Order: sequence, then structure tokens, then C-alpha cells
Amino acid sequence: MTTYEHEAPLRLLQDNPKLAEALYCGLLGHRLPDYTRVEPGSEAMTRGDDAVIRNCDNIAVYYSQDKAVFALLFEVQRGPDGDKRYSWLDYISSARSRLRCPVALVVITFDRAAAAWADTPIDTGHPGLVLHPLVIGTTEIPVITDATEGRRNVSVALFSLIAHGRSERGPEVMRAYYETIRGFDQTLWSRYAEYALNALQGEQFMSLQEMIMSDTALPNTYRLGLFGEKYREGLAEGKAEGKAEGEAKMLLRILEARGIAIDPASRARILECDSTDQLERWADNALGIERIVDLFD
Repeated sequence: MTTYEHEAPLRLLQDNPKLAEALYCGLLGHRLPDYTRVEPGSEAMTRGDDAVIRNCDNIAVYYSQDKAVFALLFEVQRGPDGDKRYSWLDYISSARSRLRCPVALVVITFDRAAAAWADTPIDTGHPGLVLHPLVIGTTEIPVITDATEGRRNVSVALFSLIAHGRSERGPEVMRAYYETIRGFDQTLWSRYAEYALNALQGEQFMSLQEMIMSDTALPNTYRLGLFGEKYREGLAEGKAEGKAEGEAKMLLRILEARGIAIDPASRARILECDSTDQLERWADNALGIERIVDLFD
């Protein structure tokens, strides 16, 4: 099943073709030939003409003027997959045949077992032809705990958060990532905040959400843009039914998601409020408070 941990690296590569170079050269230590431009390629370049459809996850093609001079194929693996040990060579040979240039395969994984499996050489059976996939796993992904380093390449900082967010240094990595994106404009901030929240789970998700919610310097429009849609849907549903009850319940969900302790008197005050305008004002307050008492100011 496809997950956002699988999708996040691909979306980053699609948004920023230069990321491929940062991974291949910066993390793996290889060199690219001289080139004048890089373009995302069609994953169908790795598809053969037979009935078996084999597309790699992402391709970056490097050109010198109008001639392709190199191509990077990317595969994101969540776990071992025996079929890939047969199809990866197809990817390389198909892309090489179509582009008429050298091709390299890079496997990205945030799972240690998958990294060890992918790093095993593939004996093709032909004398001297052994495929050594290039692997970017948790060992190759840096532990970024300094926002200055994160700002040099925010995509690599996100890789660091996904790879090391559950480690002992996870809180430092998360803080560095948040400080990395904190100065972005709303569009860019929302994109990278959403990438991270979608890729994280459990305690890590809640920690980043709380970090965002408790940032008093962050404009409420940023938070509303990121978290507000479900809340707005709840309001619309409540209004359509002509009830304030739906709005009150949605407000309580926001407070609970933020970890705000709700005493019985405050809970009753919210549930008994029959003014939709008042509940909307309280909901706006809920995105930036630390204590329930501040909700009613």
C-alpha cells in the first residue's frame, strides 16, 4: 500500500529537480557530468514494450544543450521486494536505450532492513555484469539539528526528520526542521509543514502539530490554512443543520487535538453556547492559546 512516507520523497523530487543532484552528489558522493539544464523525465522511459508495465518512481535527466548526458532513476522502498531485483536492471537498460546516455539507479528508504536488502549486489547471471544499487538510507541521511544547515536544503532537512524523527535526537531534528521552515512565506511554509505532518505518525505528528499551534509569532492565517479546512467543513455542516452544537463539538476537538486541558465548567460553557458567531471567535482563539482560560478572552 502506498503511504506518504513513500510519496514525500517523490513529491520533493518532482517539485525540485535539483534535489536529485543534492542526493546523488551530496549524500552519495558521486559526480555528474557537465550539464546545462535538468528536467524531470517520464517514468515511462523505464517501461519496456512488452505486456509487463515497469515504471520507476522518478527520473531526473541532465542535458548539455539538447543532448541527454546523464539520467538518475529513483526508487523509494518501504521494505524488501524480491521483484525489484529483476526489474531494476530493466529500468536502467530501458532508460539508457531511450535516452542514449549513462544511467544510475538510486534507492531511497527510511527502513534499515530495506536499506540492507537494497544494498546487496544483484548478480544478473552474465559474467561481469553485477548491479550495485546506490542506496540512501538512514546511514546516509544526515541528522540535521541546526536550522542553518537545514536552510541550505530544506528537502534534505525533511528527509532527516522522516529518517531520524523517532530516534533519541528526534526532538532536536524536529525543532531544527521547524526553525528551517519558520521564515518561509505562507505558500512555502504550508507546503513543507504539510509534507512533514503527512509523513509523520503518532507522537511525532502530535509534537510537530503542537509546535505549530504554540508558535505565538506565527500568523493565525498560516494555521488556519493548514488545519482550518476540516474545521470549516464542520462549521458549514453545523450551520446547514441550523445548530450551534456542531460548532461547539468541533471547537472541543480542536482544543483536545492541541492538548489543552478542558475543565468541566469550560466544557459546559462551550456546549451551552448557542451563538455561532461566538463559537467562531473562540475557535480562532483556540489556535493560539496555552490555557483554556485564555479561550474566552
